[in-house]
Amino acid sequence: MPRENNKNSRNLDFVDPKRLSFSQAHGYEELPAPLKLEELPSNARTQIWNFLYASLTECKRDDIYGTYINGHWKGILQRMHGFFDNLARDDWTADFDLNRRKLREHIEDDRFNKVFDRLEFIMRDRECPYTFIRDLNTVFEMCGLAYTIHRSPPPNILPVATPEEGKALVDSLHNLHRAGLSGSTSHLKEASACINRRDWSGAVRESIHAVESVSRKIDPQASRTLALALESLEKRDALHPALKEAFKKLYGYASDEQGIRHALLDHPTAKVGIDEALFMLSACASFASYLWRKHVSGSSL
Repeated sequence: MPRENNKNSRNLDFVDPKRLSFSQAHGYEELPAPLKLEELPSNARTQIWNFLYASLTECKRDDIYGTYINGHWKGILQRMHGFFDNLARDDWTADFDLNRRKLREHIEDDRFNKVFDRLEFIMRDRECPYTFIRDLNTVFEMCGLAYTIHRSPPPNILPVATPEEGKALVDSLHNLHRAGLSGSTSHLKEASACINRRDWSGAVRESIHAVESVSRKIDPQASRTLALALESLEKRDALHPALKEAFKKLYGYASDEQGIRHALLDHPTAKVGIDEALFMLSACASFASYLWRKHVSGSSL
């Protein structure tokens, strides 16, 4: 887990994204539209870079030989060079300006998913301060990105349609992680990764697996299929019959759709897109968290 920074974090002067300018408030300029998935416009890239640059300069050192990177960023950039960019480690140098220039080029020019891959690599490094992850998520919110950051190890960049969905998804993941349900959280994070690489059917499949994982944890004797696990939960008064039927229908959709639970047979692509993938990720995360809470509380609806 990223270490906690013992020093008082030098918070950047973030602008409240909910605060309108004079021109926006009085109709002289249009209100900023919410960004969609797979959008990482130049202004957002600039704000991400500005944040990274401010963090880098905290580890900037000068001596008679020049300016170089020190502190936690030295280790992070060394490992990024060798393991993320797959470059020879003896070619790496601690020169500040060289590292600054290379990192800026990646943030400004790489495809959006590769930018996020790089940011996740930084956040998951053993020397990355916890405050870095918190403040980067503030940058995401400030830019109105359709993504949020789940901080529990390993940190993940999650796709969300709205800020409200993002909060609900992060809360569900936090609850499942706190309960020790690592199988379910792993499936949900993989579902998120599938969405980020445009594997919509994979996202639905992993989302369903997350619910199955919790169901089997609640009742190890239940079948490995969700439908029979839900039957078992209902018999124990742990699940309302209407919710059971609703989720069985969703499960039936995932089971029957070509390419989601079954191998591709007749159709070159599954009839599932980004909207279905996002819905199933959010619905399954909430449902998995709900099932565990009902199990722990021992109450019935």
